[in-house]
Amino acid sequence: MADQIQQALSILSRIAFYTSWPFVKLAHLLTFILSPFWRIAQFFLLPFTVLVQGLLGILLLPFRLNLLERFETIYIYLGIASLIGFAAGAALYVTFHVLSTTLRIDTATELEDRKHANARTIEAYRAERKSKRRRSGKDVLSISPTITSGEAVMARRQRGLLSQTIIEEEDSDF
Repeated sequence: MADQIQQALSILSRIAFYTSWPFVKLAHLLTFILSPFWRIAQFFLLPFTVLVQGLLGILLLPFRLNLLERFETIYIYLGIASLIGFAAGAALYVTFHVLSTTLRIDTATELEDRKHANARTIEAYRAERKSKRRRSGKDVLSISPTITSGEAVMARRQRGLLSQTIIEEEDSDF
């Protein structure tokens, strides 16, 4: 049985050798023909290859000098400390949240709810202001029925400190 397997493997290896032989010879012929072009391309690309080798040497320096082994202890210490801190912070957050909702002492949400409930929209503010003007009788259009809209706009603009006259004192002779 072993002899039959060995003969079958011998036959398969010969078949593989003779079928791959033309492809191998073709590859050798192509490398022989293209080798001068490859040498010229290597000569022109030499500055780039030296630059890439230098950059790779700088980037891979920590792996050559075993610098990672020197920082392994502190890396493990800081990693474990950050995991413990994260777990403790998450536990405190969950505990505080459960206690505050259970005891109903969440003041931050109550204050926000009150602010949102008392918040007015712009339209409500304008309507309230307009109704206050009408009640106080300060509405420019209600003062005189003969005032046009252009004069009403001018009257509205002239309110305030800028519409008042500045009286200058005269210099005295003293």
